[in-house]
Amino acid sequence: KTPREVKRLGVFDAVDDKSLREMTCRAAEQYISEELNDFQEKSPRFVYLFRRLCADVWRVVEDMAAELRRSDFEPLDFELDFSKAGDIPPVELGGGEDSLTLTGVADRVDGWYHDGKLYIRVVDYKTGRKEFSMSDVWYGMGLQMLLYLFALEANGAGRYDCEIVPAGVMYVPARSRILPMTRDADDGSIESRRMKELRRSGLVLDDAELIEAWEHGSDKKYIPVRFRSGKPSANTLAGAERLGLLGRHIKKELTGMARQLRMGSIAADPFYRSQQENACLNCDYLAACHFADGENGESCRYMPKLSAEKVWALMEEGDDNG
Repeated sequence: KTPREVKRLGVFDAVDDKSLREMTCRAAEQYISEELNDFQEKSPRFVYLFRRLCADVWRVVEDMAAELRRSDFEPLDFELDFSKAGDIPPVELGGGEDSLTLTGVADRVDGWYHDGKLYIRVVDYKTGRKEFSMSDVWYGMGLQMLLYLFALEANGAGRYDCEIVPAGVMYVPARSRILPMTRDADDGSIESRRMKELRRSGLVLDDAELIEAWEHGSDKKYIPVRFRSGKPSANTLAGAERLGLLGRHIKKELTGMARQLRMGSIAADPFYRSQQENACLNCDYLAACHFADGENGESCRYMPKLSAEKVWALMEEGDDNG
């Protein structure tokens, strides 16, 4: 609600932090009144935890405002619905028996108008520690934001009345963590660690003007690109040709998944990278499937982490081979 109200008033530059906090508090109090019956039937513990969550919400809003004040990109949509009855048509891939229709909601879509074109970036808020990984994309995981981005490239011109150019995708932390600092840590060290925790991850179109539009200045804090000696690292950049290659790879992966599902392939076949990173950790069906690596002929799919350059090389090789 707060970002929508800011959008109605103009841009984040036109709204100071005091007004932002007031908007955030109003939205929270409205939710408490309309959805939680003013805490009438809630325990003191629930009220305490909810109030603490409200403080986290303010920190997310404050962080978003600071980011957008340093950018030429402006929010165009929040909770953009990709479905037949939604704001944008769903993602449709393949044909015939292997056809696939994907629906979903993009947390935020930002745009930058430049030279008669609209550069679009898709933003996804994460309360956990999820980071964008080209390695995951190669294995067919973490595709959601990219699917939205390419769907907007294909179908967004009607909504925004402009030619669409994909600018990139970005995961934004939406969490408040207790920083592991020593008691005598100074304010500068604390702020530096806090900004590190809020660092975005993602993929950005490799274009100098766009990088500056994404975030102004030499002391870039929010753009999901690492800089060494003032130069951007290639690991999180992709030219237009590579973005096209990425789109083709995703289509091939998803149509392959659809084909496997149609053939009845639903075996428990979880991926495994480490004890902290595997498919079983957050699986809703763990208690039912009783999967055990190394028992009864079962084994995990070990998926080593690949560098971005290795992934691009594999995609290019696969593209050449059709």
